[in-house]
Amino acid sequence: MRFKVPQDVQREDQILWFITLRQLVILIVGGGISYGLFTNLSKIYELNTLELVVIAIPALISVAFAFLKIHGISLTKFILLLVEAAFFRAPRRRWQKFAGTPFVSMTTQFSMKTETKKQKIAKKNVSAEKIRNLAKILDQELSDFQKSKNQSIDLTKK
Repeated sequence: MRFKVPQDVQREDQILWFITLRQLVILIVGGGISYGLFTNLSKIYELNTLELVVIAIPALISVAFAFLKIHGISLTKFILLLVEAAFFRAPRRRWQKFAGTPFVSMTTQFSMKTETKKQKIAKKNVSAEKIRNLAKILDQELSDFQKSKNQSIDLTKK
């Protein structure tokens, strides 16, 4: 025997014209809230256009939840996916140069001073005689060094 197998099982069945059961329930709840607000407030107050628009807000929200689709997803599922992404999923990690926080050990000591004071170097008065004495000492050290170098070379040649 042959049996008819449904092909599109993800599609909801339509109850009235183009409205599914889920959409019908959403519209009845939103319209019921708006109607309840209207009947209670009209007994107490004289309603103007502004008040009627405010009373119609729950009905408009229910119409949005029933019929609005974003990227082929119903508004209810879209909002639930946004909440899941914001609170329950780990954020995507993107690498940026020098953007990470460096590792700081617990043993690292921090100082609260951000500016270091630079020490001023005092200028010394150096006379020409002191410079000549220093030059003689350096020249003598250089000549002694060259003599010792020549003697070590002579020793290696023998």
